Amino acid sequence: MMNASQRLFLALLLSLEIVLTNSLSFNVILLLFFNGLILYQGLPLKRYLYCWAVGFIPAIGSFWSFYLYAQGDLSHRLHVGLVMGSRVFLLIFLGAWLVNKTKEAVLLQSLQQNLHLSNTFIYGLIAALNFMPRFKQAFQNIQAASQMRGVSLHWYQPTLYFKALIQAIQWSESLAMAMTAHGFQEGAERSVYQTYPYKKVGFAWLALVLILTIGLLRLLPYQHMKH
Repeated sequence: MMNASQRLFLALLLSLEIVLTNSLSFNVILLLFFNGLILYQGLPLKRYLYCWAVGFIPAIGSFWSFYLYAQGDLSHRLHVGLVMGSRVFLLIFLGAWLVNKTKEAVLLQSLQQNLHLSNTFIYGLIAALNFMPRFKQAFQNIQAASQMRGVSLHWYQPTLYFKALIQAIQWSESLAMAMTAHGFQEGAERSVYQTYPYKKVGFAWLALVLILTIGLLRLLPYQHMKH
């Protein structure tokens, strides 16, 4: 119904709406909706529980900060604390909905085609994403090589990251040579293997969701807009 760029636009617009609105009911309704949506889309249970685990500490921290130090009486501080705590989870699950069915490379290529972003910038990001699994393997190889010399390198030691940085520089040089060998030139016109055009029905869904959320905000209690 929407291409990757339109999904990102919708997520950004909803995020803006969420952070500008202090409505606990609105947050809870959207949180339940996106929880149900990503479960319906088949998000693995492990990743679903991971989303809750990641948001638990910042959500608790946000709640207690506003509950203890916000201005107003007890009920107002409780309301603001719950709004801020639920907002953390809501933004996490909104992001989970965005990335669950959208591959990073597809999103970047869609933005490049629809917003005419720099090819160098987009291909650089795609290359960095593709190198992430290799970084994990590189860390393990560096630690194994150090242990063979009787030295243990742990994740908190700068030496480990310095060695990994040297390896990353070597990879970047190899990547630059490969792109040059394939005829990549800065600013040159390039053809695409697959296109990701805007979908007209996607804009209709964008407008519909915004109208529904704005209407919902007008119906819900405890709505306080930030100025």
